[in-house]
Amino acid sequence: MDKTDIDMKAIEQIKEVDARRKNNKFFCHHCKVETKQRVLFEKGEITTPEIVLFDENGKRKDSVWTIEARIWKISECMGCEKINLNVFMRCSPFEDDVLIHHFPTKDFRPFPMWITHLNRDSTELLSEIYLSLNAGNIRLPLMGARTLLDLFIVDKIGDVGSFKNKLQKLVDEKYITNSSRELLELALEYGNATIHRGYKPKKEEINDVLDIIENILHAEALTDKTKELKRSAPKKK
Repeated sequence: MDKTDIDMKAIEQIKEVDARRKNNKFFCHHCKVETKQRVLFEKGEITTPEIVLFDENGKRKDSVWTIEARIWKISECMGCEKINLNVFMRCSPFEDDVLIHHFPTKDFRPFPMWITHLNRDSTELLSEIYLSLNAGNIRLPLMGARTLLDLFIVDKIGDVGSFKNKLQKLVDEKYITNSSRELLELALEYGNATIHRGYKPKKEEINDVLDIIENILHAEALTDKTKELKRSAPKKK
């Protein structure tokens, strides 16, 4: 194989990568799927990010500098006509661009509208948890979920000793069942591990913990919703 053959293969590879870059199929925040889009604005910039290297103990060991391009694309979905922003990292003409930012974000966990029937503090905190989770954070949403559980308990029975005693009091006063208490103890353990022991949960574990806590809060929201419906229900004539 001579140099000409190698050059032709390289050229073909570059053409293939370039064709994929120009197909303009992106995730649409409104359609919730990848759609064909019309690019309204595109601009690239050169960046020189620092890459930090760590040793086996998690301590900073060294750092290196690299050169990459950042490609900004604002596009319009050709289906729903909504606007999307995508930012890509480009490291080589031989490699596909890597998506590093999409706005509006692709939600990892959809925002539940029923939370607006909770009290203001719980609604605001749960909103912050979802924003943090959907922004790609791992530990902060679980810390927030632990705080959310605290808010629920204090709202119902006050600050009455250890967490174990609080959960038992919730059972005694029929706010939760024994099976719910066991689930909440598990959710609490994940929160404590993250806050006090530096545990880094998987996103699936965060989902499971939120499922447990939201199951309790959803019942609370439905109770308030039922009271509203009773007040507004048409009267018999």
